Amino acid sequence: MQQQAYSHIPKEGEFLIELIQTRDGHHLFMYPFEGRLVHEVMSALVAYRISRVQPISFSMAMNDYGFELLSDQPIPMDKIDMNRILSAENLTEDIARSINAAEMAGRKFRDISVIAGLVMKNYAGKFKTDKNLQSSSGLIFRIFEQYDPRNLLMRQAYEEVFYQQLEEPRLAAALHRIQQSRIIIVNAKAFTPLSFPIKVDSLRQDLSSEELDAKVRKMQEEVLRKVNGK
Repeated sequence: MQQQAYSHIPKEGEFLIELIQTRDGHHLFMYPFEGRLVHEVMSALVAYRISRVQPISFSMAMNDYGFELLSDQPIPMDKIDMNRILSAENLTEDIARSINAAEMAGRKFRDISVIAGLVMKNYAGKFKTDKNLQSSSGLIFRIFEQYDPRNLLMRQAYEEVFYQQLEEPRLAAALHRIQQSRIIIVNAKAFTPLSFPIKVDSLRQDLSSEELDAKVRKMQEEVLRKVNGK
């Protein structure tokens, strides 16, 4: 298969990481095969942990079987302990730092505060809009954060974010599985059959259909040139 010729086909008990350099920058691809939602959180987590080793900014893309981190700076692989980057240790704290968990919890708190009676949809015969509810519940949320951080309703909002929206249990299970796997790092000459679809997905939101088709053709031509050594 082309994947084996260009890079490596991960077997059971293996975890594949691909490093690719193009005119766009330095790409790091990982393939947990855990689905888009888990990869969205995992990519932010890995980017955050790498940035703690050396300050570096990433853009991210993902699909159902892997994700990409792209930077205009070289990725400091010689300084990175991948076992620590992919560890489940301090997972909740690092997720909260790698994404805007407070903002997501604040949105969850709106529904919780309505159910708890802290804010009311109808008051004196007037119906509050979602914007008004969010504003009222957001004020209460910020007060709890500052003066009562152990408040049960606020904790409930964070738990719903981590366990429902961010699927933390699935992420933790995936990281535990990866820890038991043999990590294989491949420096590929060009995009591989596994990485190519992730790269294409990252372009869809910024390009029209015609521009995307043209960009994909150029990427395919560049892959063939690099693989053939031209």
